[in-house]
Amino acid sequence: MDKSFFYTVEASEVNEFKKMLDLMKIPYTLEPPIALLKEGSNLYAFVFPNMSLRLYGMVRKLFKSEAQPYPK
Repeated sequence: MDKSFFYTVEASEVNEFKKMLDLMKIPYTLEPPIALLKEGSNLYAFVFPNMSLRLYGMVRKLFKSEAQPYPK
């Protein structure tokens, strides 16, 4: 899967977002936190491929914010 954009969430929110994305049949991968980083060491990343504008709108609405571009 090509990695296009991502959202970060607290560990306590992961299952809720997984359930919703699976119900909506939206493709994603979940990346665990990187313990060596001071900032974001407790945040999981939901990573998404390129997708249609309609599908991105659904994801943006679910996460209630704009996505961050995935670093190349």
